[in-house]
Amino acid sequence: MSQELAHSQESVEPCRKPDWVRLPGRIGNALVAIVTIVEEEHKAVRERSDFNDLVGNTPYLRRKEICPNVYDVILAKSTDRSNTPCSELVRNVAELFRPEFIILSGIAGGVSGRDGIGLGDVIVADHVDWYEMRKIAGGKDVIRKQAFDHPSMYLRETITQRVKIAGRWLGNVREDRPVEGQPKVLEGNLIAGDKILGDGENEYQRKILEEFDKALAVDMESYGLARGVYNARSARHYNLNYLVVRGISDLVDDVGNDDQRKKWRDYAAATAAAFALGVADEIVAICA
Repeated sequence: MSQELAHSQESVEPCRKPDWVRLPGRIGNALVAIVTIVEEEHKAVRERSDFNDLVGNTPYLRRKEICPNVYDVILAKSTDRSNTPCSELVRNVAELFRPEFIILSGIAGGVSGRDGIGLGDVIVADHVDWYEMRKIAGGKDVIRKQAFDHPSMYLRETITQRVKIAGRWLGNVREDRPVEGQPKVLEGNLIAGDKILGDGENEYQRKILEEFDKALAVDMESYGLARGVYNARSARHYNLNYLVVRGISDLVDDVGNDDQRKKWRDYAAATAAAFALGVADEIVAICA
């Protein structure tokens, strides 16, 4: 028998799926999903890693295909800002790919004077609060807390710390910083609602920041992410973990914060993307 014929008759060993593939999604599996909200955030992630191919008929990009329809990282963008579209995006991604981990990467407004927060810094949320649920009666306006999942302890206390200590993520920022300096990584409370806060003299905004006196930053999607993750746990063996990574584009209680945002938003999106990708890469390296 010729060598060529013998080679053609050898059985081809099928690709062995990674151990983390436990519950199949409708069109495949992903270890990590990175979600973004606006185009600047999506672009910042795309430009700092190899997201070149669309997955099937979806608008989602993927990185490495480990086995047929099994990906290390996928990238998705919400159809709109605010909590509801973000929650719907999480549901869709979870149904299609059953990721083990999901990371929200993007920009947020910081609260000046808290923990030395500065423009361009990265905030990793240790817990998320929703400030919109309130009871207004009898001349009083009282906040009502709503409990939901905290960001993953494993991602915060193990993966995030490894990325911070190694410091390699800083080399992936690759965006001109408006002023001299280097971004810090801070961990703390992030509050979410469906309003753009940006007026330090506004009574409602002042009330919110006084009620959440430990909040480091404000956004419009983290609550939707947390609710989406909770709702995605529809199967006994599926436990989706999430992380919120935000770059500070402005300080919501500073005068002229609109000008700050215009000046810093690209850099803030870049710092968030670089750190989120550092987290994703660390997960992939550990789980490979």
